[in-house]
Amino acid sequence: MVFLFLPLVFVAQEDAFFATGAFKPNPRHPYVDLSGRRFRVGSIGGSKVIYARCGVGMVNAAAATQQMLDVFRMIGIVHFGIAGNANSSMSIGDVIIPKQFAQTGLWDWVKFKATIPANDVTELDFGSYDVPNGGDNELGSIGYSTEFFYSKSGRPNSPERTLWFQTSQNWLEVSSSLEGMALEQCVNASLCLPEKPKVVVGLNGATANIFVDNAAYREFLYTTFHVSSLDMESAAIVMTCLSNGFKVIVIRALSDLAGAQDGDNTIRLFGPLAASNVAKAVVQFVKTLRGFHFQLSI
Repeated sequence: MVFLFLPLVFVAQEDAFFATGAFKPNPRHPYVDLSGRRFRVGSIGGSKVIYARCGVGMVNAAAATQQMLDVFRMIGIVHFGIAGNANSSMSIGDVIIPKQFAQTGLWDWVKFKATIPANDVTELDFGSYDVPNGGDNELGSIGYSTEFFYSKSGRPNSPERTLWFQTSQNWLEVSSSLEGMALEQCVNASLCLPEKPKVVVGLNGATANIFVDNAAYREFLYTTFHVSSLDMESAAIVMTCLSNGFKVIVIRALSDLAGAQDGDNTIRLFGPLAASNVAKAVVQFVKTLRGFHFQLSI
């Protein structure tokens, strides 16, 4: 049997996924327990899927993905979850399906007044953020490095230095059919978003083992890398799939403004709504994808 793997992160996202009613457990083999994770086996709209909570962070995400690719016959990965919003033209509740991800947590942190390595792609100078007018800061600066990407299509022990990891183009084209789908606007009768959420395909995303809740850093990431979503798993999953030669797509709903808001972070308020919206989008994508991959049929 050939499966799609759907890795998610939090219990709340799993609850929202279950609430769609789309996932039907396999009656004979409903799950497999491997290395502390429960991989649930079933179907969505007639397509064979396995989903699991991979856990927070890049190591968890890569480990769960590699395990699935090694143990089961997979056609590809549909990763989903919530994310911080780095793009002021986007809104909380929106679902984005990025075309590529950068790993923005691989740093060369150099001492005060030192020069970052020549092959780093950009620099964050802490002194520039001193208030009120900037200046010198003994924290120095950070150089953003690129990943060493090992691929089955490359030469052994000859990794490529890579910043951007692209999702699968043909799956991205399939996902464009989700634009215009109806999404939830209200958490409850008294708490609604000011605008109706939308699905947007083809933007950039950033991943690091950092939960961003800082307006200045959010702005730096957006202006430097032109990213719209900030999360802690996606680049690791995309990189693992590409390294092994499998298709991959990422679907994320925006739950907060990553520090640009007034007051406290809104993830506790709008996280459940974002989780619901991304779950609906994933279900619709899997159903749409079935028409393009006969192997997914039961």
